[in-house]
Amino acid sequence: MPRHTDIKSFLLKHRAKLNPEEYGFSSLNRRVKGLRREEVAQLAAISVSWYTWLEQGRDIRISPAALNRIGKVLQLTDVEQQYLNAVIFGGGQLTQNLSDLSVEVMAMVDALHPHPAFVRRANMDILYWNDAVRDKIFDWSVIPESERNSLKLMFINEDYRKRIAHWEKAAKHTLASFRSYQAAAGNTHVFENVITDLMSRSTLFREMWEQHDVSRVGAGNKAIIDDNGVLHYYTYTALEIENSPGIFLIFYLEKSGDQ
Repeated sequence: MPRHTDIKSFLLKHRAKLNPEEYGFSSLNRRVKGLRREEVAQLAAISVSWYTWLEQGRDIRISPAALNRIGKVLQLTDVEQQYLNAVIFGGGQLTQNLSDLSVEVMAMVDALHPHPAFVRRANMDILYWNDAVRDKIFDWSVIPESERNSLKLMFINEDYRKRIAHWEKAAKHTLASFRSYQAAAGNTHVFENVITDLMSRSTLFREMWEQHDVSRVGAGNKAIIDDNGVLHYYTYTALEIENSPGIFLIFYLEKSGDQ
């Protein structure tokens, strides 16, 4: 389905569900169900022309705040709002947004301490982590938000690479998982942003990308060297958060010995 048709169908569907009287408008003399375009625009504090162009799928600039106001008027659920954001922005402008995470998910990550745990998107953007990650894996707070991506860290950040034992094997597995997630995604802009960045910055990434390996994270093993040069072995598990498609909780459990 073309982008403009997708946007129009989605917004029309949700406009038609609404009762004008609940918003203080008369329900008389209406040719279509629900709110009119000008009523949505009024309630969302944007111009009628702007909303019309948005619904027509035109290439316009609109802020996330304005789009969220439209979502509130249309009574979108969190998942529906995320979908609308993805269709309009391609997801790329909303990477590192903690509003995508519920307080329960963040509390769960914190409660898993002293075991390392973190939350990331399917495109490997890292959203949230607990103190055990900072102490035992890597302190992501010291790098820019735009660099908090597992694939970028693997290929670009030298400090992170030095911590990963058997780096080539781990890098290939991470990249193969990324490719698999990209293929499964309905909207790939957030993946393309990562690929474009790495293509311009890493020869190793360009070489490995051409191998076209595909796998899923699921569960596995990883060997990580700590600040004191001690090698630690972990098993890890990736669990998709049911009410947040494309967002995963990653849990590390330390074990003894190499397997």
